[in-house]
Amino acid sequence: MEWTGLNELREKYLSFFAEKGHLRLDSFPLVPNNDKSLLLINSGMAPMKKWFLGQEEPPCHRVTTCQKCIRTPDIERVGITARHGTFFEMLGNFSFQDYFKPEAIRWAWEFLTGTLEIPADLLYISVYEEDDEAYDIWTKEIGIAPDHMVRFGKEDNFWEHGSGPCGPCSEIYFDRGPEFGCGKPGCKVGCDCDRYMEVWNLVFSQFDSDGKGTYSRLERPNIDTGMGLERLACVMQGVGNLFEVDTVHNILNHVERITGKSYGKDHSTDVSIRVITDHIRSTVFMVSDGILPSNEGRGYVLRRLLRRAARHGRMLGVTRPFLAELCDTVIRENGGAYPELVEHADYIKKTISAEEERFSRTIDQGLNILSNLIEGIEKAAAAGKRRVLAGIDAFKLNDTFGFPLDLTKEIAAENGIEVDEESFHTEMQKQREKARKDRMSRDISGWTADLFGAVDANATEFLGYDVLEAEGTVVALSDGEDLADAVSTDDGAKEGVLVVLDRTPFYAESGGQVADAGVITTAGGAHLAVTACKKTPKGYYVHTCTLEDGVVHKGERVIASVERERRHAIMRNHTGAHLLQKALREVLGAHVHQAGSYEDDERLRFDFTHFNAVTPQELAEVERIVNAKIFEALDVNVKVMPIKEAKELGAMALFGEKYGDMVRVVDISGFSTEFCGGTHVSNTAKLGCFKILSESSVAAGIRRIEATTGYGVLHLLDEKTDILCETAGMLKVANTHELASRAAALMAELKAAQKELEAMKMQQADMKARGLFENAKEVDGVKIFSMYLTGTAADALRKLCDDARSKVSDSVTAVIGESEGKITLAVAVGKQAQARGLAAGKLAKQIAAIAGGNGGGKPDFAMAGIKDASRIDDALNAVPGIVKEAME
Repeated sequence: MEWTGLNELREKYLSFFAEKGHLRLDSFPLVPNNDKSLLLINSGMAPMKKWFLGQEEPPCHRVTTCQKCIRTPDIERVGITARHGTFFEMLGNFSFQDYFKPEAIRWAWEFLTGTLEIPADLLYISVYEEDDEAYDIWTKEIGIAPDHMVRFGKEDNFWEHGSGPCGPCSEIYFDRGPEFGCGKPGCKVGCDCDRYMEVWNLVFSQFDSDGKGTYSRLERPNIDTGMGLERLACVMQGVGNLFEVDTVHNILNHVERITGKSYGKDHSTDVSIRVITDHIRSTVFMVSDGILPSNEGRGYVLRRLLRRAARHGRMLGVTRPFLAELCDTVIRENGGAYPELVEHADYIKKTISAEEERFSRTIDQGLNILSNLIEGIEKAAAAGKRRVLAGIDAFKLNDTFGFPLDLTKEIAAENGIEVDEESFHTEMQKQREKARKDRMSRDISGWTADLFGAVDANATEFLGYDVLEAEGTVVALSDGEDLADAVSTDDGAKEGVLVVLDRTPFYAESGGQVADAGVITTAGGAHLAVTACKKTPKGYYVHTCTLEDGVVHKGERVIASVERERRHAIMRNHTGAHLLQKALREVLGAHVHQAGSYEDDERLRFDFTHFNAVTPQELAEVERIVNAKIFEALDVNVKVMPIKEAKELGAMALFGEKYGDMVRVVDISGFSTEFCGGTHVSNTAKLGCFKILSESSVAAGIRRIEATTGYGVLHLLDEKTDILCETAGMLKVANTHELASRAAALMAELKAAQKELEAMKMQQADMKARGLFENAKEVDGVKIFSMYLTGTAADALRKLCDDARSKVSDSVTAVIGESEGKITLAVAVGKQAQARGLAAGKLAKQIAAIAGGNGGGKPDFAMAGIKDASRIDDALNAVPGIVKEAME
């Protein structure tokens, strides 16, 4: 076998299976589509679950891919060993009810021994202990010697995940030689040492499991294979681990140049170099697929990886942000197979740089605080206490210094210290202000089988691009719990009725655009108010309705009517969102990409990538551009075309979105061209006008603009006009144009009145101070000034105390004031009195305690709250005795 580069291996594999009749698909994005069970794509099969389950018809029954994957369960091991990594590519060939074991086994052997010319005697095969069929194919058809065959049990060679398709698997191992082995006499396939490396796993999905131990044979089984590209490269390049594979090693070399460190000379240095090398690969691909750093979900995984890499850079002596520099090498090594990396290069580097700079502003201070905490724990441990970092401390490191919990745990573990995770999560829960919306108990767009999964009918034909009313037939019906042949009203309107039509003008909620509302009227006279519409994986449009009267039957003819004014308003706002994105890119730069959107009949909300607040001047320019395009009355053209043609036109696609061969493109006369499945006006003039309502931050690197069009702008003008008229009436101004001058005059009057009030307060304070000195008492040579003042706030009490302390050095001042229901004690001690052992903090605590209060402070000044107003006189009368006792 010859040395082969990783990129060449990928191409050889995909070309081999394309020649075997497989459809060659690009890698799916790392962000799962309609699969809430996964945070990130972690296998070649994961994006194709719907095809395995028969929920959707695959584009071809034979498919081959090289899928980018992220796995992070062993993240703390990445770097410590050379065997672990978070990013990898998975080669796979798949059969959806097409070929089965004979072809899968034969082609795997042909590729390895024929195309790659790997010596057959270096390959070993494992099969499930009960899978005689696979064993016979390997031994009798392929000719594998029995001493190169191994049978394993269910734990090793049977693939299943809960209920659903499952089956035995057969794994192909490569013998790396005795120098990689453990040297034990019984070393063989299955040993924990590094000699026999699993290269390829062939999964034969031939059973359907109920998740309780019962397996039924599938009438049409599937094939799911997976071979790690980096592992295969290790074999073909004769290297020990993934960090020595050509493309990865080039990234590692770049890390060496930046850090000035050499790999292979020091274990701790090697750990840090491997961490940075692996994590920059993962983060570049994640950002390219539209993931942004955050404190939740996949955004947290990205932040955790970036900040872990940045910390290891510090450990190697790199104190400046450097991760963005490594992006160029990652993109160069992988851009041929993943052109989106090249396309998004500037955005990737800017996102990673912004996150690293954000962390660099706090990392040193956070590390110092954590180091001090660890030192304190170690001292306490010497006295017999547990080596545990309090959850509140871990929370503060996260909240104030941006330390992900996992980074704190890793640093603590390096010092033999555990983290109290339970109390950490308690603190995190307290902090969360944004309530999470409960997911629907039955999510018809999810991975699990939906309510209409068993319906045998063609997908719903959507007519809503062209008409807002159409005839159709009820092909499926549910009362909200189960499928039904008919649903009727009982004691009034029945909510939650689900109706599937063979054709509909109702737009199903998708791409940020809300669903249409309207009515469905049956031939029998039943009336259903449509409140929502969703599309299932099989393409059924499910209308959520309230049956207002009558009976609706499966198979019945109906008329479906969309609420026109609402739909037209939604269309205006959706087209406005397209104009807004283009205007933002013109004003802010090409790094702006859509990060989320929402369009209903009242407003549009557009989330986009940008790293600073948009200035008022920039917002005004964006608004001007959008309105200019509205007044130009630009035609909005919609066309379905091949994706290649759309990209040549410069059509913008959503980050991380997977598109088919044919795409729908919305072109606003060349000004804005985007992939979009939503509904739009035919001409920008129909928007009427566009107005930005607000601009805010959603997350790090994500801004949000809310805006409105058409009648929304008129309603906004009416609202503002009403406020102006109401304000004019309150200020007794006849014309709203005079409001500004009247407000300015009132402000001047108010400022003058405040100045006069301040002067009066000063006079009053002087009078109170004189009264304070006149009522002085003396204890053993220390003058005591005490008084209760109503209508006196804490600031005034502080000034009184400061005056008394500065004028009379051998004095103690104790004044209680009440303002707006709050009672406060202030205590001051002059320098000479302090020299006699008196301290304001201690005195305040004792005095306040008499009136049920508590407080404290410094030796010269202290404050306390008073709870029991009835004991104020008792507290002040006790001051001389407390002072005398304190001096004894």
